[in-house]
Amino acid sequence: MFEDVRRSAFLDDLTPADRRIGRVLLSLPVGAVAAALAAVIGGVFVMALFTGLVDGGFDQAMDLLKSLSNPKAGGLDLITLLFVLCLVTATNGGMAVAFAGVAALLHERRLRSYLTSAPAYRWRLTLLGLALFAVTVGPLLAASARLDPHAPPMPILTLTSSLDGRLVHAAGAIGLLLLAAAAEELVFRGWLLKLTGAFTRRVWLILLINGVAFSTIHFDPNPDAFLVRAVLGVGLAWATLRLGGVEFAVGAHAANNIVIVLFLQPMTLTPEPPHPFRWEVLPICVVMLGIYVGLAELVARTPRLSRWAGVATA
Repeated sequence: MFEDVRRSAFLDDLTPADRRIGRVLLSLPVGAVAAALAAVIGGVFVMALFTGLVDGGFDQAMDLLKSLSNPKAGGLDLITLLFVLCLVTATNGGMAVAFAGVAALLHERRLRSYLTSAPAYRWRLTLLGLALFAVTVGPLLAASARLDPHAPPMPILTLTSSLDGRLVHAAGAIGLLLLAAAAEELVFRGWLLKLTGAFTRRVWLILLINGVAFSTIHFDPNPDAFLVRAVLGVGLAWATLRLGGVEFAVGAHAANNIVIVLFLQPMTLTPEPPHPFRWEVLPICVVMLGIYVGLAELVARTPRLSRWAGVATA
């Protein structure tokens, strides 16, 4: 399996231009500036849209942001959730596209090359990642949360009591979190994976760098949460290399976030308070990593799934 990953089609298009240190160093500050500008534009767009659609306008939008960053604030409602999901998706999506676009320009490559090695983006592979992750890992996440006596009730049942509201909640979360996951995958399993693959073909090192960088950017002070996210990053990087693109990782990443937002805990901008290391996460991480790798291998090794999802075109 390691040999299959090392010879990944996703890394086949790397050229000497990808290994030029000057271009790499230049892409970081220029990409960061472009990302910051894109985040501002995205945030302003969402604020303007919210102002035009909701009574109270800009003042209410600011109150919503303050309530999300205040752990003593009142309960979350559906409007607040959809607002913050739109805001996060617009800012993160703009940042990811701007940063990756700068990197692609400097490294003389198409932006699409950070997404897939296939001729076109494989939406079926994203749907496959979404479905497989939801039916395998989703129940495990939900079961582990229900074992916590202090776990909050399911957000999908508490934010609104009407069926229409719950359908809007689910549809908004699925659509927006898919876009948000695609933005993160473009940078981490796209640009960063290409960058590390340009300098080394040691699979363990590529996966380790990707997992650590992915977890670090979330700025969670708790080491057990850091480990869980790092394992997720490693698993998604494996899937990207094995299947020749980020499509499966986008679906799996989105499914992880969708399960959390709908069934485990409400969306909030408040960071989790520091706590002692929870040793029970160690066996959980081992199992989860096995599932991530196993799902990617299932798709790669099952001819019918592989053909349907377009893996052979990579």
